[in-house]
Amino acid sequence: MTHIETSSPETVALQQFLDNHFPSLESLSLVEGLLRGEEETKSTLEDELRAAQTREAELEMEASGISERIRAESLKLIDIHSEIVGASADDDVSAWQFREGTETMELVSKLAAELQTYERLQQSKDYIDIVVDVEKTVEQAKSGISKDSQSVLVACTHAIELLAKHVALSDVDRGHVTRPSHLCSYITQSVQSMWEEVEMAAGASQSESLTRIGWPGKMDMSSTSDVVKFDSSFSMLLNLDRIMRGAQQTLDQSGIDLCKGRFSPLPLEYMARAVDIRMRYHFESSRDTNRADKSEWWLSQILSTLRNIVPFLEAHVQWLYDATATEHLDIRNQFILLLLPIVRRKLLHDRSQYLAAGMIVSSVVRELADFEHTLQEVYFFDGPSVLDEFLSDSTVFSAWVEAERTSAMKAYMDTVAEPGAFDPVYDGDVLDADDARPSRVSERAVLLVEDIAERYSVVPS
Repeated sequence: MTHIETSSPETVALQQFLDNHFPSLESLSLVEGLLRGEEETKSTLEDELRAAQTREAELEMEASGISERIRAESLKLIDIHSEIVGASADDDVSAWQFREGTETMELVSKLAAELQTYERLQQSKDYIDIVVDVEKTVEQAKSGISKDSQSVLVACTHAIELLAKHVALSDVDRGHVTRPSHLCSYITQSVQSMWEEVEMAAGASQSESLTRIGWPGKMDMSSTSDVVKFDSSFSMLLNLDRIMRGAQQTLDQSGIDLCKGRFSPLPLEYMARAVDIRMRYHFESSRDTNRADKSEWWLSQILSTLRNIVPFLEAHVQWLYDATATEHLDIRNQFILLLLPIVRRKLLHDRSQYLAAGMIVSSVVRELADFEHTLQEVYFFDGPSVLDEFLSDSTVFSAWVEAERTSAMKAYMDTVAEPGAFDPVYDGDVLDADDARPSRVSERAVLLVEDIAERYSVVPS
């Protein structure tokens, strides 16, 4: 390139730059690209500068807000400290300087530590108050079991309230007050244990009084004291049941299952236990009465029990329930519902024998059909059909069908093998010329089919 004749430093520097970077005229074409790159770099740096200035403004606002919050919290601490230990030495606290390292901030730090200690002590006191409340409630329930049923019910109601207040509610609903998990566990376990003890005592009292008046056999209502004792324990269990079911949402949220799958009122559940125990003893033990091929034995026992107790259920228990109930419940129908699990369990108990000897199923189905017919016609029962449930077991039903097929084939082949099996049943002189002349084997086959059809006639279509 042509050198510019001048001796100024700027000129010399420019000349050296041009000589180094643009040794020829063609290289000058690169200048435009370099300039564009520099402009883009400048634009980027300006954008970054504006963003930094914006962020600086935001941080200044945040710092100002934090400073104001520190001031407000500090003033709050001073107010709380004043309430605890007396008025502040400086009434004009608004003029204090809340900066790091100042005497004011040192005082605030001390106050914060004192406040934390105070809050921990207050929290501990709250926990102790809760534990004492739970203990008093449990003691009230236990001490009233044998002498004051009303006190027991009050304690049980309060126990549910404790669960609702300290366990079931979320921290948000509780005003962001967090309960330690061990405290919640203590409340839950204490309430559950107390409830089970109260329920067991009331159930034992009812069972004892029922036994004295003949339950579940022939009832003898001549002892007024035993009847009164039954009435009292029945009412106690019924009130417990209402408290329990009315608090179901609280119990669910607390992780407590007091119902334990029971769908009927508690007093009826305990009344059904005596029937259940008797049926287990006679028909699900090692006794001779436990026979799969004698379903009529245990089904008739249930019907016999109903004959003895239904008058008592209709006349006395229904009246006792209606006296305090807010809704109607057919006690007779509800109690029969409680007996159906006994039937289901016995059928399941004998299932393996049904599969091994399918012809037993025929007898069981017949007996179940008669049993349900009696329930419907005599006791007006309108609950589920155990027979339908039993026949829905495809494995058992298939075992029955296979047993019927095998038995029918054997009977038919035995008939065919008999001497004279194909001889006419009737002599020629008793029939007209156009009358059919059935053989003995055909007559036996017809009887066999009718017999099978009769056994299957009880199966619902």
